[in-house]
Amino acid sequence: MSSNRKLLSALIVLALLISLMPVSAFAANEALVSSQFPDMPNDWSTPALESAIYNGLLNGIDGKIAPGENLTRAQMATIVVRAFGATVKGNITAFPDVKPSDWFSDYLAIAYQMGIIKGADGKMKPDDAITREEVFVILARALKLAPSDTVNKSFLDLGDLSTWAKGETYSLINNGYINGSDGYLFPKQNITRAETAQLFFNIIKQYFSLEGTYTAVNSGNIMINTPGVTLKNLTVSGDLIVGDGVGDGEVILDNVKIDGRLVVRGGENSIIIRGASSVSSVIVSRVDGAVSVKVQGDANVEVIYIVDGSDDVRIEGSVGTVEVAASGIAVTTEGATIENMRVTAADSTVVVGEGSTVKTLEVAPTASNAAVQVTGTVTTINTSAAGTHVTGSGKVAEVKAQVGATGSKIETPSTKIVVDPGVTGVTGADGKEITPGSTSSNDATGTGTTPPTSGGGDDGPVYVAVSAISVEGVAKVGETL
Repeated sequence: MSSNRKLLSALIVLALLISLMPVSAFAANEALVSSQFPDMPNDWSTPALESAIYNGLLNGIDGKIAPGENLTRAQMATIVVRAFGATVKGNITAFPDVKPSDWFSDYLAIAYQMGIIKGADGKMKPDDAITREEVFVILARALKLAPSDTVNKSFLDLGDLSTWAKGETYSLINNGYINGSDGYLFPKQNITRAETAQLFFNIIKQYFSLEGTYTAVNSGNIMINTPGVTLKNLTVSGDLIVGDGVGDGEVILDNVKIDGRLVVRGGENSIIIRGASSVSSVIVSRVDGAVSVKVQGDANVEVIYIVDGSDDVRIEGSVGTVEVAASGIAVTTEGATIENMRVTAADSTVVVGEGSTVKTLEVAPTASNAAVQVTGTVTTINTSAAGTHVTGSGKVAEVKAQVGATGSKIETPSTKIVVDPGVTGVTGADGKEITPGSTSSNDATGTGTTPPTSGGGDDGPVYVAVSAISVEGVAKVGETL
């Protein structure tokens, strides 16, 4: 039997045993797997390389781990895909330097679908050695770290960073993931396989790749990259990343406290947060399907940020704030209670479903053509975006069309409509424009609009109630990679 087959056998055995092992047993088994490689170093990189091998990130080359070799762009894509468990391929036929027969073709297609590698100058350049700053940007994208304008640690060569890499690199530094060497970052140098393993080791402290219930985790960030995982009665001291490999499956958090972020890149059947779980922020960023976030029992979720996606997001339960920052998707609440919703992306749809209650819904100026469909209850909608469209048979007490809300339509029944001065083209349920600077109301059926109750627009009509008669008058007021 070849060394590669021996390695595969060892990995299979360990995979079958992993769910039964306490956390303290992991290190010993990582060392057992790494013993298959004759060139395994005994230095600073050994623990990181052992972890990368044990968790399937590195498989070796011709029976060797080759720690000092420069990493290629294709190899980097492969490692990230393996770490996150991603499987859905994007269309990379436009890149002439990737052939279907290449060993890395599928990995690059998946990385492209993940949105972490975008190519340069119309090419993927798979065999090019990858630089450290390129790796930093790829990892920040995968982890959904927002670019930072400032950095909390000084390196002597920070000025060497390319402009396109600064924000993401700063974020990695600020989170303590990059240590550098002797005070230097070396952003434009190529990165070795050992250095890459170390970087992943700095970021992810434990991977869950088999379904089951777990009641203990390592300290730091953890990754779930397969469906059917339940975490119970524990604290995650860093971020919990639900990887792409969860796909359409389910992850359950039962009495789990997350000190960092919950990053959701997979989970259509649900990310269920229940019991006395506590999560300060949920980052939803699935690029290949729908996601459901269900908050149950006494669980506390402060904020859900929807920052990316290509399909629907469904939210159930009680949430403090929901922000929709992904364009062209639908966010549906089902039996939800939400204090505040904010839509900042264009062409997005918010569905406040039956049994759902939203106290305040804000449509920002950047969210042009947002659609709000209501069968539940919304107390107040404030919109500053052009083309906002509010429909449905539910209850919307008040809509305020503020500066920027030109051309908005409000069609929900019995809704009070307040139009700021200077805001034109706002219509009620009857399709007639409401005078700028006035207040009107849809009738109880949502098919008509009662006259404005106050004026304020230049030369616009004013309706004054005199006994039971309305008399019309005129008012005059003034790198990508």
